[in-house]
Amino acid sequence: MKPFTPFISKSKYLSGLQCYKLLWFYYNAKDQIPAVDAQTQAIFDQGHLVGGLAKKLYPGGIEIAGAANDFGKILELSKEALRQRKPLFEAAFKSGNAFARADILNPVGRSDWEIIEVKSSTEVKDVNLHDLALQRYAYEGVGLSITKCFILHINNEYVRKGEVEPKKLFTKTEVTKEIQALMKTVRPNLETMADVIRQKRQPDVEIGTHCNDPYGCPLQELCWKFLPEHNPLTLYRFKKEKAFELIHEGHLEIRQLPPSVSLSDRQQIQVEALQSGKPHVDKEGLRDFLEGLKYPLYFLDFETFGTAIPLFDDVKPYEQIPFQFSLHIVEAEGKEPKHESFLADGKSDPRPEILERLKKLLGNEGSIVAYNHSFEKDKLSKASVVFKKYAKWYEAIEPRFVDLLAPFKSFSYYHPDQCGSASIKAVLPALTGKSYEGLEIAEGGTASLEYLRVTFGEVDEKERKKVRQALETYCALDTEGMILIVDKLATLTR
Repeated sequence: MKPFTPFISKSKYLSGLQCYKLLWFYYNAKDQIPAVDAQTQAIFDQGHLVGGLAKKLYPGGIEIAGAANDFGKILELSKEALRQRKPLFEAAFKSGNAFARADILNPVGRSDWEIIEVKSSTEVKDVNLHDLALQRYAYEGVGLSITKCFILHINNEYVRKGEVEPKKLFTKTEVTKEIQALMKTVRPNLETMADVIRQKRQPDVEIGTHCNDPYGCPLQELCWKFLPEHNPLTLYRFKKEKAFELIHEGHLEIRQLPPSVSLSDRQQIQVEALQSGKPHVDKEGLRDFLEGLKYPLYFLDFETFGTAIPLFDDVKPYEQIPFQFSLHIVEAEGKEPKHESFLADGKSDPRPEILERLKKLLGNEGSIVAYNHSFEKDKLSKASVVFKKYAKWYEAIEPRFVDLLAPFKSFSYYHPDQCGSASIKAVLPALTGKSYEGLEIAEGGTASLEYLRVTFGEVDEKERKKVRQALETYCALDTEGMILIVDKLATLTR
């Protein structure tokens, strides 16, 4: 009896190259793979928008429609469309167990074709080449003559001026030679993957750097559940390869590492704090930081979004655009903070209004405190270049910025509950007991997605108001949390 030979699509082929265990689960235990999360879905959605725009570069093209799971119909429609010698979008072909749909199959001359793979990234990646190699294998397997292969990706130097110009937004990079070199690997890879899929038991694959390369694996929670909370991967700035090596050797707890493991001073502080169960406090370092704060204090935090296709003029692909700020102002030591906030309403560029409001609110003296202040500074700096009347104002306030990340990055303070992280999400609960738990929006990526959804998507007014309130609550906690952190650090120095 001939063994079952499963279809292997582009996405499954790439999963197989990343991890045989993941590939096996897709075919044998798909119900155990978590649903795609909002962040990943947003990447997919953005890819679809980019793909739609790319098609405008090939006018007169034919879209191969049909239900995604109706392979027979899609293959039939694709074969029929070949005769028209026009650009084909999502044409599907199957050769052996390889099944692939090309983003764009473009006719060349009387009988040849070229493959154009559209990517929302700003560069060609190795994973894109493997993707294209499978496509070429499938298309040549059914008799198509493929002359050239291209990656059509985002040009990160493009700046929108008026309507989006697809010819300028995209960069077309030929990768024919690279694909030709990979072609000899496709068939043996497919054969091995088919054998893996047919196995009765899941392959035994150790965790490693491949768990996040080239994509975050949906099985990570399942595969990593054996790790204790304080494992080598949580060591501050410890090489991931070395961390996995320790794990594979059975060294799962960082408080019990062998003497042969070389640690930096900060990593040593982390381990010793964990062993003692007490935070590490460098009072002198904290005093030096606190003495650099000059009242009034302005605690500032931005929320931003970045899209592949710029939404406004004078914006590059993926450039982070602030749409919200929270500002807590403490006039003098011991004074109650005053809160100011802004959340863009409408579809116009929010940067001019943010600049104008902050110019009025930030005064002429006092420290502007941000957590990882290079982020806020960068957004204001770039905005002031575009809106030039604010350039001198930003130049004047830039020296007033103080980075609240500094005492935690230097390990002047470290609490075992931080798990090697100096982010505000780790520091705030460890130092003050205040946390983001229970918030409808609890991190920046979700804030960005939700803002875009309710501002540029189709939602009712009730949902829009609910999300906007959640955004206000989340962003306000960032700056309120910074005040709590500074107050707590001050008590530690007394």
